[in-house]
Amino acid sequence: MTTWTNDELTRIEHAEELQTAPSRRDGTPRTPVPIWVVRDGDDLYVRSFRGGAGAWYRTARASHQGRISSGGVTKDVALAEVTDPGVNDRIDAAFSDITS
Repeated sequence: MTTWTNDELTRIEHAEELQTAPSRRDGTPRTPVPIWVVRDGDDLYVRSFRGGAGAWYRTARASHQGRISSGGVTKDVALAEVTDPGVNDRIDAAFSDITS
């Protein structure tokens, strides 16, 4: 699990987008892809625009590891799918605010 400082979370939260580079099975990073990010408490969430068809997303689901860069912050991160309906509802609402 990635440990964040409040300053890092705030800088990423206020950035226009995040660059994500999931790790391939051999540990090498994919080419970074720009994506929107939302903050919920002390956690950050991204969604694949193309859903399961997104190449970066398939790589992320296979490795659960990657590197992100946003707001002057670069970190290696653990990637996990969220199954909690309450969290997913909050993330849906936050992304809706971004896209409207």
